[in-house]
Amino acid sequence: MTINIDIYLKLEDKYYQKGGRFSTLSPFNGAVDAAKYAYIYIKQFKREHGNKEVEIDKVIYEESIDITRAVQKLYKNGNLYLVK
Repeated sequence: MTINIDIYLKLEDKYYQKGGRFSTLSPFNGAVDAAKYAYIYIKQFKREHGNKEVEIDKVIYEESIDITRAVQKLYKNGNLYLVK
């Protein structure tokens, strides 16, 4: 299955829009798993920018579902591994 996620981030004083299409593992649990994929992408983005602090502004799944709070919660708690 392929999903769409749009991620809006702030790093230092610059804003970034990232995301796109992601291939998922089965079974896929909708917005809950989409938040996990977004979290993993944000961690990767952070590593690419020298592990500087990233602010998650907004995360949208499938163009209309706001999963920002779920992603922020995962980001705050840290150390997520997506294993199915």
